[in-house]
Amino acid sequence: MTFDLYAWKAPRDLDADGIEALLEEWRAAGGDPVTSPFEPSSDVGWFYLELTKDEPELGASSDALPSTSKTPIWLGTTPDPPPARVVRIPVTPEAPADVLDLVYGLAAKYDLVLYDTRSHGIHLPLEEMAAYASATFWPGGAIQAAVAGGAGLVIAVVAWFLGIPVLSGIAIVIGGFLFVMAVFTFVHEGRKAMRARRTGGEPPTRA
Repeated sequence: MTFDLYAWKAPRDLDADGIEALLEEWRAAGGDPVTSPFEPSSDVGWFYLELTKDEPELGASSDALPSTSKTPIWLGTTPDPPPARVVRIPVTPEAPADVLDLVYGLAAKYDLVLYDTRSHGIHLPLEEMAAYASATFWPGGAIQAAVAGGAGLVIAVVAWFLGIPVLSGIAIVIGGFLFVMAVFTFVHEGRKAMRARRTGGEPPTRA
């Protein structure tokens, strides 16, 4: 069964009935992406650029402008796209699972809303991924963060004592970054666990 995925930036507070009402009214008026009932955002433009570069045969449509550059997006030479409102992505039964993973990942990257017309499901991929990361942090993620932070601290200390011009400076920056990010992660997740205990809930654990 073929269905559509829609991606947009805002509004973000509608339920499935509200979204269906917006889509029906818009499609009845012609379905022109330029007149879609969603707020323009450059994030939608970037989403469309990356999606169509990675999957040009997908048939995605949008009011966003397609890229005319053959240079990969990650090289950073593509100019910022103008704001766009919506991207429609037709999904056929033959579509491989990795295409849906790509759509979900790009929607998370640009913090977009995804709406599945088949299941009437509303997804906020970035928030869903953040919630999953918090739910699986203890103990596996905590161990990984501790190892990364410890390794970063060792790298920074060793580089400091070696004192090799340029290389030591780079190593200190990288090691310090790993250590600081590990500490930040522990503080952030620790506060969330403490709030959960104070409100009577359980700290997040791996299911």
